[in-house]
Amino acid sequence: MVHDLHPVVKLAWLLWVTVAVFVFDSLALPVIAVGAAVGLLWVSGVAPWRIPGMRLWAVLGIGILLTHALVVREGNVIVGPLTDLGLTNGVRATGRLLAVILMSALFVITTEPFSLACALMRVGLPYRWGFALVTALRLAPVFRLEAHHVYRAQLVRGVAYDARGPRKWWLILRHLCLPLLVSALRTAHALSLSMEGRAFGLHPQRTYVGELVTTRRDLVAGALLAASVLAGIARAVVQNG
Repeated sequence: MVHDLHPVVKLAWLLWVTVAVFVFDSLALPVIAVGAAVGLLWVSGVAPWRIPGMRLWAVLGIGILLTHALVVREGNVIVGPLTDLGLTNGVRATGRLLAVILMSALFVITTEPFSLACALMRVGLPYRWGFALVTALRLAPVFRLEAHHVYRAQLVRGVAYDARGPRKWWLILRHLCLPLLVSALRTAHALSLSMEGRAFGLHPQRTYVGELVTTRRDLVAGALLAASVLAGIARAVVQNG
């Protein structure tokens, strides 16, 4: 379901949710956003805890929750040093963090980079920038795999990555980052020669192999987004008025 939505619609929803959970001082909004993200991930066939780095973000969220719950002394005491205001602030802060992380993961998982670049170019993004965007998105996994290979190869050759302190970071910079930098420069040079040979950038407009069609589902999602934005603006006007 989420995979079939127009990339621009999904990007607009991601930006709106990110802004809304931080702008509006609401406890329910971050919780609803987290619940919606988890549900959409399940529908998309992705278990939330299998997202790379999710355990680290979960531990960070628990730390934020405990910090607010134990440090804030205002409000009614629930038990010991725990107050209702501290617990509310902790849940809100943790919800904001997890909402942004989960919504971003949902967007990345369900959006193909080339489709995103084409959709942005259709709405006015210069195609040179779109090419840079899709190239960066597609080369990131390649460099990650290459970093893994370089790391394993250097372990076999006796590089002491098990060192501690500043020496470890120096080893990483010297033995890991330098080969990756050389590889990145070589890849960029080869790519620039290839695109120059194809006269990339010669014409002000470009052609597309595939066409992105706006479906009824995209229109419904866009209408819901517009209604949500208007409701948020109306609520802000009422609160400030």
